[in-house]
Amino acid sequence: MKLAREDAGRGECVVLIHGHPFDRTLWDSQVAALRDGFRVVAPDLRGFGESPVTPGSVMMREYAADVEDLLDDLGIDRAAVIGLSMGGLVTMELAGARPERYWAIGLVATTAEPVTAQEKLTRRQRADAVERDGMGVLVDYMHTGLYGPGCSPAIRTRVDAMMAATSPAGAAAALRGRAERPDYRPVLAALDVPALVCAGTADPWSDSAATAEILACLRHPELVVIDGAGHLPNLEAERQFNEALRGFLQAHAPGGPPSVG
Repeated sequence: MKLAREDAGRGECVVLIHGHPFDRTLWDSQVAALRDGFRVVAPDLRGFGESPVTPGSVMMREYAADVEDLLDDLGIDRAAVIGLSMGGLVTMELAGARPERYWAIGLVATTAEPVTAQEKLTRRQRADAVERDGMGVLVDYMHTGLYGPGCSPAIRTRVDAMMAATSPAGAAAALRGRAERPDYRPVLAALDVPALVCAGTADPWSDSAATAEILACLRHPELVVIDGAGHLPNLEAERQFNEALRGFLQAHAPGGPPSVG
């Protein structure tokens, strides 16, 4: 599976993995903030943005394998990987499979716990509805918790358009894959790499309990809590997020901190 991607800058590689149902443009600000000191690769996951769609169901391991293949094709042997929401699940798949390849990870607005029986059923039902009735079903659902109370109208308009442009088949396949996600807590407990954990206080999905569970599993966690942000802290608190991410990456980059303008 050949993924569309952004590939900018030079230096140690940082991979940015978007959530569901978004695309790589979710990270535009972060690419701009990091490219002076790092090589930043931001792919469209399978079924999103400009990447090919696989209908039916796509597992988190398949998304991760696509990213692994992309890094191989680009000749990238080591990287930091940062994932938001579903991208965090993909990040945990990547780091768990080949921990020696990743010098740092970032888990933004995500969870490590396995699905409940009710969540599995709900995700499958929502996937069927998206395929039948279109992305409006999913956009309406995302509005129940995606944005913090202070989120600007410009961000809402941009992200709503991003979601609406997503392939219903691609979004549904991801929902079915997320319905089968494993328990990532043992994966995190086995990792021995620096880990940035970021959450917004107004996020009803990746809430304080989910974040605490992640922190309890990690050996080297660094927590950033963004007051008032919802499920997209990288957009709602762009400056604070970018400063935290850049500082984290500079501190842990192999060979010492790069020069970042």
